[in-house]
Parts: sequence; structure tokens; C-alpha cells
Amino acid sequence: MNELISMGGKRCKKGISDISEGFNDALRLAADGDELKAYALLLDVVKMSEKSACNLRELVSRYGYPEEQEELEQIVLGSHPVDIGFTEEGWFVVRMDPLAKTKALASKQYIRGIIAPAMRKFFADKPNVRYPKCVLIFRHVYDRNFPVRHMRDYDNVEVKQVTDVVAMYVMVDDNPVNCRAYHCCAVGNCCRTEIYVVPQDEFIQWYHQEPDIPDEGVLLLDQVPDKWKII
Repeated sequence: MNELISMGGKRCKKGISDISEGFNDALRLAADGDELKAYALLLDVVKMSEKSACNLRELVSRYGYPEEQEELEQIVLGSHPVDIGFTEEGWFVVRMDPLAKTKALASKQYIRGIIAPAMRKFFADKPNVRYPKCVLIFRHVYDRNFPVRHMRDYDNVEVKQVTDVVAMYVMVDDNPVNCRAYHCCAVGNCCRTEIYVVPQDEFIQWYHQEPDIPDEGVLLLDQVPDKWKII
């Protein structure tokens, strides 16, 4: 067996073992009534799980099979659906799983591995798109039964990773001159993150429409609006 594959396999095996051990310890703590320690340990388990997912992807890639990249991306997209499209107003939208609650839980490698394949697939058969001056909006949607104390920080590494990928596909640049940022929270039928790219001179329109966004999210169109196409 290739030495790199062997080393990677041992690392993945240990990661999975640590996850199982940590999860069982958290369950025991919860059963004993120590919910605070159980919660802290579960956060560690989440971090280990995301790291292990990245390690497993890396292990698969070491086999060097031609179909590896495509097959991995299909698995990721099946496990973490990402909705992408344009609103009737011509605004760009991404809907995806919730971002990490805190910096400590965030994983730039993990989240980039989810959004990048989805964006690549969506734009594979479409013309280039560029919003010259825009507002990048992160709308953090929480299930109605979600405790307020568990709402996430706006400032974490996953926001930066999502911004970089979105900017690569639809922005002229994500510097402060061309792109302003806005975060808000809302309640809905499930937890998710919605990302909007809206022209700066249309942001007020979006702001006034935001409270009326339906639980399931706005209708997304597949076709690129003519005014944002780069021919």
C-alpha cells in the first residue's frame, strides 16, 4: 500500500475513533445532568467531524483515480444541497447549510469544499457574471424553535471563505470600494444561510422586501439576467 495512503488511513481511523469516544462521553455527561460540559464536548466533536470529513476527502484523492474529483463533488452536493439562482429582480442568491456558530467551530476547508463545487456546477453552462458595485448580504435564518443564545457570530472564517468563492464568480472585486457587507437574522422553517448579491443602488429595495421573504426562501431562476452578463 502507498505510504501516503497508509498514513492517511491511520489518521482517518484515529479521527473517527476520537469522534465516537467524544460523542459517547458527551452522552454520559448529559445523562448525569452536566449539560454544560456535554455541550462543550459536543462542540469539540463537531470540530473533529469536520476535520475528519476533510481528511477522508484527502485520502480518497490520494488514490489518483480520474473520476475522483467528480465523484467526491457529487457526494458533497448530495449531502449538503446548495440552491443557487437569480431573483426576479436580478439579484444573485445562494442558499446553503448554516455557517458555523463561532470562529472556534469554523472550518475554511470544510465550507469551501461545499460551496465551491456547487458554484462551479451552476456556472458551468452560463456566461460570466459581474456585479460592479454591490452589497453582499448574509441572511442567517433560524428555525423558529432555535434558542436565541445559540445564534452565530457574524465574524467567522467561513464567512470569508464564502465571500471569496462568491466574489470569484459574480463580483468585479470584493474590496470595500466595490462591495459592502450586510448581515441580518430571520426566522423560518429551518436553519440555513442565504447569501445575496444586490447592486448598491437596489439595496434599500431589498431591505424593505426582506421581512416578506417566505419561509422556504425566494423563488430562484436559473437564467442569468442580461444586464449582468459579460459577453
